[in-house]
Amino acid sequence: MKQKYNIAGIMDNGFLRLESFSIEMDNGSITSITRESCDGKWNNCIAVPGLIQSHIHLSQTLFRGMAEGRLLLPWLFDRIWHLEAAHSRNTLAVSVIQSLKELFASGCTGLLDMGVIRHSEIIVDILRSSGIRAFAGNALMDIGPGCVAEDFSWLKEETNRVKKACGDLVSYVYAPRFALSCSDDIWGWLSDLPAGVKRTTHAAETSDEMNHPAIKESGGNIHYLRDRNFLGPDTLLAHCVYLLEGEQEILRQSNTTVVHCPWANLKLGSGIADIPDLVKTSVRVTLGSDGAACNNRLDLAGDTRLAMSLASVTASPSSLSSDFWFNGITSSAADALGWENTGVMAPGYAADLVLIEPSSEEWEELTLAEDPVRYLLELDWASRVRLTIVNGRIVYQDGFFPTLPKLPMEIGRARQEVYQKAFHVSGKSASQ
Repeated sequence: MKQKYNIAGIMDNGFLRLESFSIEMDNGSITSITRESCDGKWNNCIAVPGLIQSHIHLSQTLFRGMAEGRLLLPWLFDRIWHLEAAHSRNTLAVSVIQSLKELFASGCTGLLDMGVIRHSEIIVDILRSSGIRAFAGNALMDIGPGCVAEDFSWLKEETNRVKKACGDLVSYVYAPRFALSCSDDIWGWLSDLPAGVKRTTHAAETSDEMNHPAIKESGGNIHYLRDRNFLGPDTLLAHCVYLLEGEQEILRQSNTTVVHCPWANLKLGSGIADIPDLVKTSVRVTLGSDGAACNNRLDLAGDTRLAMSLASVTASPSSLSSDFWFNGITSSAADALGWENTGVMAPGYAADLVLIEPSSEEWEELTLAEDPVRYLLELDWASRVRLTIVNGRIVYQDGFFPTLPKLPMEIGRARQEVYQKAFHVSGKSASQ
């Protein structure tokens, strides 16, 4: 179906052009971008390539506010793993649908999800029907509390089930939880994956993790993963806050991507990843929101705003340009995920784009903004996005989500159900 949008500007490849344009699309692709007088419904909007979340936990959105005041490992052991294990198929569906509403409304058109131990095919099914471009997996974990850890043989069977559920714009990603939750059986299995197969895990996230004997003996988490043949151009590592000597160079040489999750790192007290230093070493960096339970929002522009500010502390306000940050949530993220036809706006590329509408005051301020790209990145996108399109398909428009299914149950009821099951409390106790 042919579509045409007349707009007031385009932000792409780290540059903002405030001129009248017409964007035409057909059969899921951009067919032309031409200068044309700006009139009609979208005449105050700026077109932007769709944002890409390189690390997210869709299953955790239902747990927002349920796991507070803890460092990472107690957060996982005391709360999150119990809550994830308590998911039914319906409560997981509620979490994923609510996640996608937040993501679409804040301009996200692509993501990589870590999945859960059980029922990850539910996530895949909803992602496929929603129209989003995605990588999805099932969390691999055979060491840890009995409520979440599963036998290696069962995990391999579950992997086959989830892989078979993928299709359309959703592809499979292998997602071992992190070094401490996976046995040598899992790492040995994954070491034989062929090139071109995406894989991801959490790495060097917290100082407590770094004190584990196996990681200390290896010389750090990155050394540990390299020794298990997990690194490479198809690998994305979330966090990388605690890198030891020589590990940045390992990341560079292996062309492994680091996914920066600044809100999660601060909320869980993990620390601040030194992104300017990683970039100086020529390590590719993208960004992710992680989970709503350790962020409270799924707003990638908001995460980028925080990341830009933290880089001013770890290095200087001028250490990384706004186009670096913008590309980290668009073109660089697409490259890391192997999506060759998205992440930029140009004829022949997929029609994955977002229309944002600054207020009249913001339009006036843009005229003298020293860095207009950063100015736009620091807006509240959730209240500025008017339209989100994936592969030419409208997935969000002015508060409506035409591709998302109805919730199978009320949000409050779903939260009560997982809470009661996770912590073995009565309905009365759960509501207190």
